[in-house]
Amino acid sequence: MSAVLFNNRSPARLVDAMRQLAGGVCVITAGRAPHRTGYTGTAVFSLSVDPERVVISLGRGSSSYPAIRDGGAFGLSVLRGDQQAIADRFAGRGGVKGEGRYDGAEWVVSPYGVSLLADALATVECRVEEIIERHSHAIIVGEPRAIETREAPDALIYWRSRYATTPSPVALAAE
Repeated sequence: MSAVLFNNRSPARLVDAMRQLAGGVCVITAGRAPHRTGYTGTAVFSLSVDPERVVISLGRGSSSYPAIRDGGAFGLSVLRGDQQAIADRFAGRGGVKGEGRYDGAEWVVSPYGVSLLADALATVECRVEEIIERHSHAIIVGEPRAIETREAPDALIYWRSRYATTPSPVALAAE
């Protein structure tokens, strides 16, 4: 077992530490056809349930950032365990960009023009409430306008730079 020393000040130090944190895989969408874009992200969480708010984080140099900032809305689709190909496309693997990332999957367009993956575990259509720019990234607070959930046997997660799926749910003693 190798360990990274605390006094190691390389830029990769935080990246190495965050690889140990498993995260649900989402596709974040922005823009309207034929100029849609989007990305695969794990930096997604619920900020508040009352009022309902979600947070996404993305690089300010990403093509999705100006689309979300200027469009004032984004879609969030939580991926099932069998949707790794969609995650790869939206991560840019294979060089696919922009509108091409939407090929090979069924999308629903909301009344506000947000694209949501038709068979995702959950979809959340958000209005941008606030953008906080810090360093290389932006933290975006979204106000959900529509939320849908679906049943599926597992979720897609990302851990140690690899995809995995969740095991079958286990009931906790407190439930």
